[in-house]
Amino acid sequence: GSGSGGFAAFGGEGTSLGSAETPAAAAGGVIAPDAAATAPAVDETQPTTSIQVRLANGKRVIVKVNRTATVSDVAAAVNASGEAGDVGYTLHAGFPPRPVVDLTQTVVEAGLAGSVVNQKKAA
Repeated sequence: GSGSGGFAAFGGEGTSLGSAETPAAAAGGVIAPDAAATAPAVDETQPTTSIQVRLANGKRVIVKVNRTATVSDVAAAVNASGEAGDVGYTLHAGFPPRPVVDLTQTVVEAGLAGSVVNQKKAA
């Protein structure tokens, strides 16, 4: 893999127009459910974390990812669980819970590592 030396996370706000890497991403952090999604591969030789996702349908899913995984990787794992539902959703984290809008952040940068994340249907 590539090192992250000298990388500084973008701390401001912006509008993502989407990219080839995250086809499920949309404005405002809204994620499209995709039952065909596959969960990201976990490199067991690298640090990992588990994130408990409380789904909108009341179920829970534990997502295990590397600490370098992105929020969109977590979304892919939620979609791959087959329990994401059929409407766009956002992931909420922190206290008080707020939507995670930058799907390109790592789970550590977004504060999701080892935490509980709530899936909420998009308005």
